[in-house]
Amino acid sequence: MGDEETDDVSNTLSDEDLPFNELPIEVQWERLPKRPPSRRWWLSKLLIVALFLSPIGAAAIGLIPILDPETGWRLFHLGSPKTIAAVPGSERELQEEIAKGVRDVEERTRAEQEALANAGTNQSGEPQNAEDIAKQLEGVADLVGTPGQDGTTDGSTTPTPEELAALAEEGALDQPIEPDPLRPAPIPGLDEEGSFGRIPRIADDGTTPFDAYKRPFAVVEGQPYVGIIVTGIGLNSDRTQAAIEDLPLNISLALSPYSNNLPEVAANARAMGHEVFLQLPMEPIDFPLSDPGPRALLTSLPEGENLVRLEWLLARFPGYAGVVSYLGSKFGSLDSAIRPVIEFIDRTGLMYVEGTNSGSISLGAQLASNADTPNAIGNIMIDEIPSRRQIDARLNDLVEQAKSNGVAIGIAQSYPVTIQRLRNWSARLARQGVQLAPVSALAKMQVTPQSAVEAEAARREAALAEERAQQNAAPEDTSDGANETIEN
Repeated sequence: MGDEETDDVSNTLSDEDLPFNELPIEVQWERLPKRPPSRRWWLSKLLIVALFLSPIGAAAIGLIPILDPETGWRLFHLGSPKTIAAVPGSERELQEEIAKGVRDVEERTRAEQEALANAGTNQSGEPQNAEDIAKQLEGVADLVGTPGQDGTTDGSTTPTPEELAALAEEGALDQPIEPDPLRPAPIPGLDEEGSFGRIPRIADDGTTPFDAYKRPFAVVEGQPYVGIIVTGIGLNSDRTQAAIEDLPLNISLALSPYSNNLPEVAANARAMGHEVFLQLPMEPIDFPLSDPGPRALLTSLPEGENLVRLEWLLARFPGYAGVVSYLGSKFGSLDSAIRPVIEFIDRTGLMYVEGTNSGSISLGAQLASNADTPNAIGNIMIDEIPSRRQIDARLNDLVEQAKSNGVAIGIAQSYPVTIQRLRNWSARLARQGVQLAPVSALAKMQVTPQSAVEAEAARREAALAEERAQQNAAPEDTSDGANETIEN
């Protein structure tokens, strides 16, 4: 009876009889007043979303320079002043200088060719004299600057209009180089089997590879001479071909040991008439910032390992008259490092050329001179800045040094602008009283041999200096190389 009454009471109750907070959620939502979203409502929701996403956005922006450095640099430097000069010695600066030099050479060469094409005749087709040609070439004379009162241009060797007119009449600027082939290599008896292939050696009759593979040239006493050796040959096919075909035959070529088809490149160069050298990579003072390449000669390696690497380098191709040190400012200054290399080169009958561009007598060149090994040093780096103006200025310095000392040697790289400036410079070199000679012809003309007493004193002094340097570096350097002893 009681249950029936309870059921009747529950059936009579409805949602209208219950308090609002006891109603189901869906009922409460239906009973809430419905108003359209206001501006404050939208702002509050936007603020909530912004606060939620702001840490994620900040982290994403912070990761941009890490994930994409170029985009990050552009983002954070947008609107900043443009950089006027790159970091000295950086890859960016070198690329900009090379690109600028190439564009400059192309424009100037085009203008020069157009002027020279019209230099022989006037508009009516009649031949012109030298004065008329000089007037037409006045626009070409700005290759470096405005000629001074003495006919020169701001200390450079750029020709005046009169000189260009004379060269045009002689055909020296556009005349192709006539080949003067050297004897094909290898020559029997001048090599032997090594650990990595055939390496040079002195023949049984005393003939050295230097004597057999150098370019013949007669030196006249009292005549100033300049020598040029172009390095990096073989690394780029177009530059290599231009250097072989467009440069005068008395300019020596140094082949990189890391080039492809080295025997073929050397054969082509000798078939044209150029003497060739082998670049010898050595450790520089700023190693490993400046890396000479794989299997380079390093001061941290024992003597035996360096001699093994030297033998690998010497076996790269046949027919070279000598070696040119590449970088090597640190390796070539340590007696214990460079002395075994010079002794090995002396036994093979090759020439040693100091190519670190210091301009002073190096320890390696002095050791070679003391051993009566053919030697030379590079006095000036011609295209350290590969621009037309700088190359012309360095060539002018080279000529002046040759006039003062009787001989000077320049080291250059196989840049297109360098090849073009060397060709134009060599065409008018004889007018300055200086002759271009192969580097081999200038051997033993720069370094005076020391006596036995002087050589021994220099060796002891170098050994003591090296020992003091190792002792000073011992607290900071815990490598095995710091604990090596010097054997006198």
